[in-house]
Amino acid sequence: MRHPLVISALIAFSVAALLAQAPKTYKGLELSIGGVERLGHVSLTDCPPGANTVSSTAKPGEEFAVVTLKVKVSASYKPEAIKRPTITDASGKVFNTAVSFVDVGKVPEFSCAIPFRVPTGTKLKGLQVETVSLDLPQ
Repeated sequence: MRHPLVISALIAFSVAALLAQAPKTYKGLELSIGGVERLGHVSLTDCPPGANTVSSTAKPGEEFAVVTLKVKVSASYKPEAIKRPTITDASGKVFNTAVSFVDVGKVPEFSCAIPFRVPTGTKLKGLQVETVSLDLPQ
């Protein structure tokens, strides 16, 4: 017989995998969240990453919530301007980023680390790309 803690861990992992948000599609782009990291110093690169890089450091009482956005470009995608993504916190407050989407259809698949300057410890809710909203992991 297996140990009860091992069985409980397997069940919890299975439930978490089932509840993980499926990718969402926006105009031929399959979007999903790869994770969220909290950092004090970040690089502000375009999405997908290119030659445009600038760095930034968080001010006292702030941090960067860096959201990894995974993107798959389908054959139906037609290149067009995409607004910068935003995130919302648990209270509905919106935070902007300096990162822009540039040459999105240039590669078939990519991921971007998109930093958002937020007050330290902010509880995040979701990432918005145009009309698509993706839940952020806690």
